[in-house]
Amino acid sequence: MELKLHDIHVNSIHLALEKARQYRSLNEPEIAESICHDILHIEADNQQALVLLILALSDQLHHSGKKTQVKAIEDAIEQLQSRYHQLYYTGLLHERRARFMLTQSMSRVFAYDYFIEALQFYQQSEEIRPEHNDESILRWNSCIRTIEIEKLKPRPDSKDARLDMES
Repeated sequence: MELKLHDIHVNSIHLALEKARQYRSLNEPEIAESICHDILHIEADNQQALVLLILALSDQLHHSGKKTQVKAIEDAIEQLQSRYHQLYYTGLLHERRARFMLTQSMSRVFAYDYFIEALQFYQQSEEIRPEHNDESILRWNSCIRTIEIEKLKPRPDSKDARLDMES
């Protein structure tokens, strides 16, 4: 038996997307990520697969929080065709990094900066959002509430120090 990847059929992409969503909801982002890679191997610009990949990768930030994971998410975001989605998912990446920082006692102090970065991207995406799409507002409000609940405050430290804490 040869250990090599098999290609999925183009006609099964819709079902594969549904499977990826299911695995995310089952808290198995690694499997959802793998499915997205299978789809993107067949259809490199599939926007739904890119979004699911971004979400599956960011679901895993709490496991690693490593720069390589963040870079893979940033690369996927760059491939999104919609400027709105690029801004929104960049905000989501920063928000998830902030939430990861909240779970790390030595890194918790850097969460505020990531929340502020997320808010900046959510604000930009809100300005160009599709009609009746308030997801940026919902995320904005969630970030504000978390900052208030956690009593987060700005720090004078640089971003470089914050990135070093994640590696």
